[in-house]
Amino acid sequence: MKNDEWETCEAKEEDKAFEHLTKTLQQIEDERVVYIDDFIPEGEEESDQTKYFEEALGDGNVKLILGPKRYYATVKLPSRTVLEGQGMELTTIQTPNHAPSYEWTVSVKDKDNGAEYIAVRHLSLDGNRRRGVEPAGGSRSSCLTFHGVKYGWVKDVFAYNSTLHGFDVTSTGLDYHYGGDGTVDSGPSQYVWIDGCKATDWIDDGFTTHHSEYITISNCYAYEPNSRGNANGIEIDDGSRHVLLSNNYSMGCYGGIEIKAHANSSAANNVHILGHISREDTRSYNFRHIGHHTGDDPDSKTAYHITATNLVSLHPNKKRGFQNNTDPRALVISAYTNVSITNFTAIGDLSYDFGNTPVIAIQYKAKNVSLNGINVSRFHNASDAIIVFGGGNRGDHISLSNIHIYDAGKNNGIYVGSGHSNVSISNVNAINSKGEGENAVEAATNSVNISGVSVTGYKDAVRSGGVAYKEPITVIKGGARIASSTGATSTEQSIILASTSSPTASASKTMVAASSNSHAVGEGAIVLGSAGNSRAQGPRSGILSSSGAVAGQSGGAFSSMVLASNLVANPNGYSVVGGYGASGNPSSANIKWELNSRTGTVRAAGTLSSAQTFTDYAEYFESIDGNPIATGLLVTLDGDKIRVAEEGDDILGAISETAGVVLGESALYWQGRYLTNEFGGMVYEPQTIRTYDVDEDGNTLPTYTEEVVELPLENPQYDPSLPYTPRSKRQEWNIVGLTGQIHVRVSDSVQPGDYVKANGGIGVPGENGPIKVMRLTKAYDEDKGYGIALCFIK
Repeated sequence: MKNDEWETCEAKEEDKAFEHLTKTLQQIEDERVVYIDDFIPEGEEESDQTKYFEEALGDGNVKLILGPKRYYATVKLPSRTVLEGQGMELTTIQTPNHAPSYEWTVSVKDKDNGAEYIAVRHLSLDGNRRRGVEPAGGSRSSCLTFHGVKYGWVKDVFAYNSTLHGFDVTSTGLDYHYGGDGTVDSGPSQYVWIDGCKATDWIDDGFTTHHSEYITISNCYAYEPNSRGNANGIEIDDGSRHVLLSNNYSMGCYGGIEIKAHANSSAANNVHILGHISREDTRSYNFRHIGHHTGDDPDSKTAYHITATNLVSLHPNKKRGFQNNTDPRALVISAYTNVSITNFTAIGDLSYDFGNTPVIAIQYKAKNVSLNGINVSRFHNASDAIIVFGGGNRGDHISLSNIHIYDAGKNNGIYVGSGHSNVSISNVNAINSKGEGENAVEAATNSVNISGVSVTGYKDAVRSGGVAYKEPITVIKGGARIASSTGATSTEQSIILASTSSPTASASKTMVAASSNSHAVGEGAIVLGSAGNSRAQGPRSGILSSSGAVAGQSGGAFSSMVLASNLVANPNGYSVVGGYGASGNPSSANIKWELNSRTGTVRAAGTLSSAQTFTDYAEYFESIDGNPIATGLLVTLDGDKIRVAEEGDDILGAISETAGVVLGESALYWQGRYLTNEFGGMVYEPQTIRTYDVDEDGNTLPTYTEEVVELPLENPQYDPSLPYTPRSKRQEWNIVGLTGQIHVRVSDSVQPGDYVKANGGIGVPGENGPIKVMRLTKAYDEDKGYGIALCFIK
């Protein structure tokens, strides 16, 4: 049965119980009605009248009517009794001056066995604490206490000047049950309704319940208690269960409503609040199970199920100094599981310094907590509007949604402390009218879901994991399938986007997007814009714009990629391939080109064409004197270096700016970085590469994956800390066009069709040789001493 169905059934059961109570009370009234004034002799109007009440009540089955006056008695009610005055302003029962401290103004007659069918209405109860007594302990010393009452009704009763509680609905026996968390006391009160009542000037609680069930408190008002005690307006205490609070008010109390338990008792559970206004209470709404808060404390076995809707916290403060001047809160949730708060409004007093403390706090192992429709405004100097405390005793599984914050929280609108990974924040509107806010939303970790934040007047909209964002961002953790008709994600860090035909993202940090029937299998693998059962199998492998492709191998071949391909398999790591197969299964035989990141090798099955008009093939050579050589000059080898070619030299080539291919630049690192064999080839060795895992906050973990790859052996003399300048940036290195069409400086006697030789690097007519003039591109300039010819060098 669902929760809402269960609550509906419970409500129907209570309705039947109160209907039964009403009918029974009517039967009692029809049977016997007596008037207390008929039992009190003349002259006894201000003496202890307890015995006259006992006489009038007898063994029950009676309606006792009181007159519009003050009575002095401790009234003990037997079963099937109606006690009725003429109105709380007219009729008062006062505890006599000489009554022991343990006495109640009104209570049941048999406290060990309880009573049934009791009604008290239309009168006031004066506990007469001013007679100088102290609470006697346990369930003693209150204005009205129901011990084990089944079917009770308290209507329009005013309790004041109590030595302990105003109203107490409890189980049988004089001492409260402290049998440990998870235990249930015998003799609970059941089906008790307190309606339209008031309490003031009490010591502990205005209205309270203990170890009882199916209790309703409605349309009641608790205000201005004595400041020496706990002083809650309404307290649903140890072992209470199935309690409904409806349309009540509190003012000037420590707690407006407190739902709680002591460490050695079961917590109040299954409590539901429908409307309450708390005015100037220190902690308007306080839910806790004492002794189950710290990291060393056991988790509560019984602190479960609180719902509350349409609550108001108006001007919470600590002006009265309750409980050693405890800091104020509008709402505190501690140790409870399954708490749902809906439509909650907290309004501060801008003239009151809230003292750098949060307005709403979720803390101390609270779990499965939902706050929805929360309005917090005008709290001067509050640290945060809402805080979810972190640490070792943090709560878990917390949802904050539809939050409206206005001038509340000089540090943060919402703050989520350390260690949280199951907190969701959505739809937040935060305004700081003075522009003095720090962060509208701050989460100490990266694992808090954040979405729909709208901000004005804060330095940063969001701070997540220590990183500040001026504009709101969206943070969503957990696997996701978005805009996809089918598909499955298997981890918290996998996602499927805009895909069809049962795609899967089955390892950590995987993604399939804009694809059909495709699968990201290896850790960190991606498949984008692909189809045809494409599979990115290796760790950090990828497939883009392909069909029927396979990248990497299961558990191996890191960083394998396939691009723009059909039926291509790339079994190698650290490489990018492309290709096409017309039919059959994916195969490496269908590869048409490859880029190998480990070796820097480029392979292609087709033609390599240049998009430029560059026409020669060149290499870098170092000049013998360390100086640059001008473009177009013919050069010759001098050992392993070059110089300007002279008459009779073998011509190597010409200095070129039009090379389509240039070798020997050593552009990326020192040419001696890797060891070579006697033929200049690199020396390779198998090396184990270890990749450490990181957590969601970027911290390195002790776990890792390893792979063995063949890598060049590094020269022990290589120092990566030293700066390196590539040959293209060094003047002593020159690009020499060795073959192809090259622009060459020539003398005034050179004509198209001539072969040329060198004279001071200038081409002059010669006989045969490797250089032939194709055409003159610039006439001879006498001032410069050369013309320019396009020559072919072979």
